[in-house]
Amino acid sequence: MKDFTSKLWEKARKTASRIILAFDPIGEYRKLEKATDLLHSLSDEVAGVKLGLPSLLIYGPKGLEKLLQEVEGPFICDLKMADIGYINRMVAEEVFDLGFEALIAHAFVGIKEGLEEVVGLARERGKGVLAVCAMSHRGAEEYLNKHYLELMEASRLAGVDGFILPATFPELLGEARKRYPGILILSPGVGAQGSPFGSALKAGADFEIVGRSIVLSSSPRERAEEIREEMKVWIKERWPKP
Repeated sequence: MKDFTSKLWEKARKTASRIILAFDPIGEYRKLEKATDLLHSLSDEVAGVKLGLPSLLIYGPKGLEKLLQEVEGPFICDLKMADIGYINRMVAEEVFDLGFEALIAHAFVGIKEGLEEVVGLARERGKGVLAVCAMSHRGAEEYLNKHYLELMEASRLAGVDGFILPATFPELLGEARKRYPGILILSPGVGAQGSPFGSALKAGADFEIVGRSIVLSSSPRERAEEIREEMKVWIKERWPKP
């Protein structure tokens, strides 16, 4: 059974893409059929898809399960889980049952009775866990991002598959890549939040998380293809054989 990281790199090679699509049901995409059509159209332009709480609330578990069955993944569930391990594991079980290949959890809950529960479950089921070690908005500088080094090390010790680190703070990405050369790094903050496409790849990330720039475009597929082309220079320079 392939693990999440293997599936993600396999799709990245297949699509020649380092885009993780952050999809939220905006406007016409509140209709499940429209969302399914959009994700189908983008399947060969993106390496994976991230869905969060808005999708779960609007489509419901059954609708979301149907979507995941009809569209090629891998799919990442972004609930930014931040509870005690017992609750995290309970939620993770439901998330994986819906068909998600990975989930995102906050690292600040710590390892013992925190990350260890959900990482343990993921290992049992061949799924993935990505830990938020810093965030892309300015308020993150007030508290969270000041501790990103500690959060990365705790995440590594817990056995996560990778980190979520922001493109808006490229120095964090560079430090993470230097300290953990082999770990998976996914980076939000490009496009709508101001960082240029490809900037996170240049700084050290493996994938860039792109949402509104594609979903709100008048031609999402064409925009995704344009962004993918903008990223290619960094793919060739840093990862000739992903």
